[in-house]
Amino acid sequence: MVDWMASEDEGTIESVRPRRNLLYRQDEIRTKSFAANLDQVLILLAAEPEFSERQLARALISAEAEGITPLIVLNKSDLGILFDHAWARLQPYRDMGYDVLPLCMKNADSATPPPELASLDSRLRGKVTLVLGPSGVGKSTLINHWVPNALASTNEISRALNSGKHTTTSTSWYWVDAEKTTALIDSPGFQEFGLHHIEPTRLAQLMPDLRHHLGNCKFYNCTHLHEPGCGVISHIKNASSALPINEIRYQIYTELFSELSQIRHW
Repeated sequence: MVDWMASEDEGTIESVRPRRNLLYRQDEIRTKSFAANLDQVLILLAAEPEFSERQLARALISAEAEGITPLIVLNKSDLGILFDHAWARLQPYRDMGYDVLPLCMKNADSATPPPELASLDSRLRGKVTLVLGPSGVGKSTLINHWVPNALASTNEISRALNSGKHTTTSTSWYWVDAEKTTALIDSPGFQEFGLHHIEPTRLAQLMPDLRHHLGNCKFYNCTHLHEPGCGVISHIKNASSALPINEIRYQIYTELFSELSQIRHW
């Protein structure tokens, strides 16, 4: 956000305001910024192509690190069994308190649009939302629904690869309403989401299911990997726990901890 002074046919930037937040990813080669000053990030998934829980976890961790509210939306609720399976996979995230919505963009612009659109619309109004997700889940279709003049290109899923064809190549800001109170930011699809900017010792704090059990460990500097008396390990697949830790989620934690431990954090 900048303070802008208009002149006859141009203008000048008078000052640059501090950012409230910045969602970005960083790998061993470069840093990729998505957008700043966000109210929320809409992580769009779909029943098909099958989503990666590891990608989802990385996006959520990055949002948590910046204090940005995530909204998980699962598209293609019309796919029956495929959708039911994908929806069940998201149960641990609902248990963690994340807002998870079903969606069907098919026939969204018909005379009788799917009821899920109204629920999503209420969560978008008055906010700046970054639409994030892998290719092929319907990001461009969603943008086109709320911003008909966006002319975002769409493409069919490559069934041979079970993944989407990349259609968005640059990040674009769209005002949804004439009053300019609601904005959608369309970003390119991603295959990798590097978290090299996050220290491994901070990782558990950014994962709500693990964070819930922190403070119950025997050792203050517990890594939650192998230590005796670990308050996190004791809740993995523990049905009697107030918030049991899904085994896949814990595996994601250990993989990320190992990955981030090999990076020099200056």
